[in-house]
Amino acid sequence: MATPTVGYKAPDFELPAADGSVFRLSDHKGKPVVLYFYP
Repeated sequence: MATPTVGYKAPDFELPAADGSVFRLSDHKGKPVVLYFYP
């Protein structure tokens, strides 16, 4: 896994959400987003 560089924009991606919908980073452009990954 590559280490992100501070100050660079994250690439757009999509992931399945817990409620069955799809989370797209681009849908939240301009808003604060916190992603939490756990094993």
